[in-house]
Formats: sequence, C-alpha cells, structure tokens
Amino acid sequence: MTSFSLPPVLPSSPAYDHKEDETPQVELGRVTTPAETPIFICALESCNRLFPSRDRLAQHRKVAHPGTDAHTDVLTWNEDPAPPTA
Repeated sequence: MTSFSLPPVLPSSPAYDHKEDETPQVELGRVTTPAETPIFICALESCNRLFPSRDRLAQHRKVAHPGTDAHTDVLTWNEDPAPPTA
C-alpha cells in the first residue's frame, strides 16, 4: 500500500499566476449597490443559502426549516435595519 505525504517544506511561490486569466472578467465587471443587487442569506442552523428576495427566502424556510418564520435569522445588505424594540 502506497502512502501519500506532502513534502516537509512547500514552495513559497504560487503554483499558478491568475493575473493574465482574470483580465477579461475584470473588464466585464462593474460596481453595484445594495439596491441593485439584493442578497438575503438564511442564517438558520448554519444553512447560509443565498436568495434574491425575502419572498424567495420565505419559500425556502417553509420547505427546509418548517416551523420557523421568514423574518428572523436573515442576513441582508438590502434593507434598512429594523428599529430597536422596547
């Protein structure tokens, strides 16, 4: 049986230079704002799935996390924070 092991010292330089390959993607990219790119993240039970709207997140919650509501444990950058409750 052959045993695989890493060398005791790994090379300090990157194995692949990505700079040349990234140029077309960088030229096509653009800066966006939260209003243009909504992201809602399900933060229940380390789910961390991404959704484009709160409605889509609510549909996910009904199937994947029954018995929970769609308004708690949501990470988003698209909405104003809720006002503090007393």
